[in-house]
Amino acid sequence: MPSVVPLPVRRHSLVSTVREAYGCNKVVVGVSGGPDSVALLLLSLAAAAQKSSSCTIVAGHIHHGLRGESDNEQTMVEALCDELGVQLLTERVNVSRVQGSLAAGARDARYEALGRMATAVDATYVSVAHHADDQLETMLMALCRGGGIRKLAGMAESRQLTEQIALVRPLLQTEKKDLIHVCTLAGAKWCEDPTNRNVSTPRGRLRKDVIPVLRELWSSSDKHAAQASRILHAAADAYEALAPTGNAWKRKKLAELPTPIIAESIHLAVGNTAKNEMVHAIATAVQDAIVEPRTFECSDGCRVHISAHTVEVCYI
Repeated sequence: MPSVVPLPVRRHSLVSTVREAYGCNKVVVGVSGGPDSVALLLLSLAAAAQKSSSCTIVAGHIHHGLRGESDNEQTMVEALCDELGVQLLTERVNVSRVQGSLAAGARDARYEALGRMATAVDATYVSVAHHADDQLETMLMALCRGGGIRKLAGMAESRQLTEQIALVRPLLQTEKKDLIHVCTLAGAKWCEDPTNRNVSTPRGRLRKDVIPVLRELWSSSDKHAAQASRILHAAADAYEALAPTGNAWKRKKLAELPTPIIAESIHLAVGNTAKNEMVHAIATAVQDAIVEPRTFECSDGCRVHISAHTVEVCYI
């Protein structure tokens, strides 16, 4: 079927990037109505329309019911998908706070809904429009909050959403300005989410006050962060392959490993919500000469007990 995506978008270099990420899979593309997701939808449809392509695209929109603009955003997405001739699935979700965070609750509800949509249409991929600018913000927050190497690596380009469905982020190496250019080439409209300018959140404050300074000093900081993320994810894979798994170890054997590998074992056992300082304090304690039993309090009711002969992670 001929593509209704404008020719300048179909010729854009990002089309091949998206096509490579999708392979021959059926893909639900998350479309919020913002410029990033609108660009992703346009690029996805352009990729699917290529003669040798065998991927299939379905759009998915989640109505969170948190802002007055949500109804207008859904109406805009419906009009866009109708114009582009792409199937659109919509779902309204109820959002609950996760560890006190409404944003985290909305994210979890959104991914669960996109997973249900993919299941409903027999899609194997869910695609979202996170980009290099998002990655820089995510990595900076992880660096400042502390976390294991996987946390420091930021968002992965792909991960399992469910056992049968993969979440892919084909635009993580792409800057936001390039996605806005795609929308402009297509003459496409988009919505602006006012919460992106909310400086009461850490991400909003970073976006307003910190990131502009970094870009002034290093104009390619977003792309460099995205490239570093790939390296860190590969390093995390290597660390996890070397790190002993489980939640109990012989202390002497564990202590023979490099401290970062011990820390990674602890992170894998207690979860990435544990503070980096605490995990490294535990890893250092594993290797010290103290034989008296000690207990370290981690997050979410998790404790690490170190005795003369064992290291054990316990959950309360």
